[in-house]
Amino acid sequence: MIMRRYLTVCVATCLLAAAPLFSQSSNFIEKAKYFLQTEQMPDASKFLPDYPAFGSELFLGDSIVYEAGKRLRDTARGSVAVEDASTSIRHILKRFSPAMGVEMTPETFPKLASLVYRSNATARLSITYAKDYYHRMRPYQYFNEPTPIPEEEAKDDLTSYPSGHTIRFWTAALVLAALDPDHQEEILKTGYECGQSRTIVGYHYQSDVDAARLAASAAYARMSVDPGWRKAFRKARKEFRRKTGASL
Repeated sequence: MIMRRYLTVCVATCLLAAAPLFSQSSNFIEKAKYFLQTEQMPDASKFLPDYPAFGSELFLGDSIVYEAGKRLRDTARGSVAVEDASTSIRHILKRFSPAMGVEMTPETFPKLASLVYRSNATARLSITYAKDYYHRMRPYQYFNEPTPIPEEEAKDDLTSYPSGHTIRFWTAALVLAALDPDHQEEILKTGYECGQSRTIVGYHYQSDVDAARLAASAAYARMSVDPGWRKAFRKARKEFRRKTGASL
C-alpha cells in the first residue's frame, strides 16, 4: 500500500511538472487571437489585378511554370513541396530554422511562435473576400491532372487566386526577417521557395503566388503599426535575443 501510494504521488508530481510544457505547446494556438479584424485589414480584392484570363498571353506564363513544376515532383525539391502543404506553426518554424541557424519549435520559442502564428492568421484575413471574388479554378482542375497531394484535391474548390499558403509563408518570412536581420536574405529566400512549392504541386499558378506575396506585404505593413502587434513583436524579439545571443 505504501509503495502504491508513493508511485501515485510520483506520477502526479511528474504530470504537474510537465503540464506547463504540454499546455504551452498545444494550447497557445487555441488561445491566440487575431491582431486585427477583417474590416481593419487591406482588402486584396480591391487592389490586386485580375488573374490572367485562360488562354491569354499572360496565362501562357502560368502554364509554363506549371509544366516546369511537374518535372520537379519526383525530385527532392518535389518532396519538399509536398511537405510545404502544411501550414502548421510547427512546420513553418522547422522550415525556417536552417535559414536562421537555430532549431525552432513552439516549445522552445513560444512567444516567437505565437507572433508568427497570429501574424499569419491576421494576414490571411486580407484575402477573405478575394478568394470568393476572383473564384479561380486551380491548375489541377484546369489541366485535369493529378497532384502529389490527392487527399486535398476537390472539384468544387475554386479558390486558387490568391494563394493562401503563400500569404502565410511570406508573412512568416517578413516577420522572421525583422526579428533576425542577420539572416534576412536566407529567411526571405526560404519564404519565396515555400510559395513556389504551391506551383510545383499544382495547387496554384505563378500569378496566384505573386499576388499572395503582394497581399502579404500589404497585410504586414498594416499589422506593423498596430500596438498589439508591436507589443507581441517586442516580446518575441526579446525571447529570440535571450535564447540565441542575437545582437539586435
